Amino acid sequence: MGLKWMAHKIPSSEVGVKINQWYTHICKFEVEQANGMKRLVEEEIHDMEEDQDLLLYYSLMDFRHQMMLQHLAPVHAGSETLQAVSFPKEIDDAEDEMTGLLGYYFHFFHGMYAFIQRRYIEAISYYKHAEHQLILVTDEIEKAEFYYKIAEVYYHMKQTYFSMHYAKKARDIYKKHQLYGKRSIQCDFVMAGNWIDVNQYQKALPYLEKALKVCEAMEQKECTSYFKAMALNNLGTCHYSMGTYHTATVFFEQAISLYQKDQASTMIKSLFSLALTCFKLGDIQRAGEAISTGMKEACVLEDEIYQLKFQFLQALYIEKDGCEQLRSALFGLRNKKMFADLEELALDAANYYKERDMYKESSTFFEIVIEARTHIQKGDEMYENEA
Repeated sequence: MGLKWMAHKIPSSEVGVKINQWYTHICKFEVEQANGMKRLVEEEIHDMEEDQDLLLYYSLMDFRHQMMLQHLAPVHAGSETLQAVSFPKEIDDAEDEMTGLLGYYFHFFHGMYAFIQRRYIEAISYYKHAEHQLILVTDEIEKAEFYYKIAEVYYHMKQTYFSMHYAKKARDIYKKHQLYGKRSIQCDFVMAGNWIDVNQYQKALPYLEKALKVCEAMEQKECTSYFKAMALNNLGTCHYSMGTYHTATVFFEQAISLYQKDQASTMIKSLFSLALTCFKLGDIQRAGEAISTGMKEACVLEDEIYQLKFQFLQALYIEKDGCEQLRSALFGLRNKKMFADLEELALDAANYYKERDMYKESSTFFEIVIEARTHIQKGDEMYENEA
């Protein structure tokens, strides 16, 4: 009688521990280690005992991994560009099975996905569902990750005090864990951005200057130049808001130089800010060059929002009679519910025409500013309607 050999099945709990370790590397932006742990998990899943929940957990984490790579991805990645990342259908189809912690990750990661697509109201709706399940999360760092992400989207919606509340909660946790330096820096960026939004520039600058010093001290480490570029860009934004335009252009150009080195897709933000600042300085040629480069990048990235924003700058500052193009760009932003951008750009147009004694045109754009502010102030009501 021959012996019957049975392949040893790996317990799903062991694979689950490795997925947790994988997630830790993702949260720290440790790309190499995350890639290594991903490969290990995928090898073991083939020899794992059957566990549908664990397979769903793997699918969610694989998606989160792709979002991390997209966040740090070069602009030009050919046909393999990570812009094409989409929420996996098998996870969406299994929503009813997502209970407990799986339900938390489902809503949390779905919110992150909506955020990177700039669907902010939808992102808040998912995050609020996740927040109801946050009590199931025992890991302090995971709670900080949630607080940071919801602070980030509230900031982009100009819900300043909500954003500050969550950013501070995240920062207080990250400060206790030195290994999460990059996330701590990002919390400083959000805190500074909120202070800028309420015109408290002297409170914003220390956060940004400290973040830049930390980035410089972290040299030789993975992704540091990317975060340093973000710090420089944010310092430029603060100086632009203060009206110190020459200083702002220096920071924006330094950020663009670093972004170019890494071919980072976030360079487009600095190009837009540089163009806008150069217009304020009356340097039309330099602004036009930034618009030209930025529009090309926006087309490569298929970034419709920045295409609209560059169209706005072109129409306002360069075209002779660009009123229709201006309205077209602003209505495009309104249709995409980009109310913070709508407010900022419409105000720029209103002031531009007011300075030229073109009061009829100016009043048209002031009306758009009021409309945008009304939407921003109704923020929580909008989120409830989406939920």
